[in-house]
Amino acid sequence: MKNIIVNNREKIRIIGSLQLIIVLLAGLFIGCESNTVENSSKNNIKRVGMVIKIKPEYIEEYKVLHASSNPGVRDLLSKANMHNFSIFLHQLDDGNWYEFGYYEYTGNDFKADMEELSKHPRNIEWLKICDPMQVPLNGYEGWAEMEQVYYNK
Repeated sequence: MKNIIVNNREKIRIIGSLQLIIVLLAGLFIGCESNTVENSSKNNIKRVGMVIKIKPEYIEEYKVLHASSNPGVRDLLSKANMHNFSIFLHQLDDGNWYEFGYYEYTGNDFKADMEELSKHPRNIEWLKICDPMQVPLNGYEGWAEMEQVYYNK
């Protein structure tokens, strides 16, 4: 009985720590929004924050793929009006590694731009390489968008 109580306390501590870290990391992003809400600033910048797990055995390969010397699909992201794209990597208390992504969308038709990007052959090939390295959070098929909790103009 004593072990069950300790195990439950440990689970609660880990879950609480994970939730706190995710909220704090979300606040570190300049801001992020759901795909369905446009930013009301005069520049019409939509800030997007997102999270996904990464399989630890692929971390080094993932870093090489995203190194500044590898052009990857950077030009395609710019054409899709996605700017200031950053990916951060961190291991949380639950033992899993997570990627936290952020970008700013500056176009006028998010849905159309994302549709166009998703159909581009080079992007399709890029995702065939990167997707198997990642594990979506429960209930998601890919990156999970994060809720904006703070923005400092």
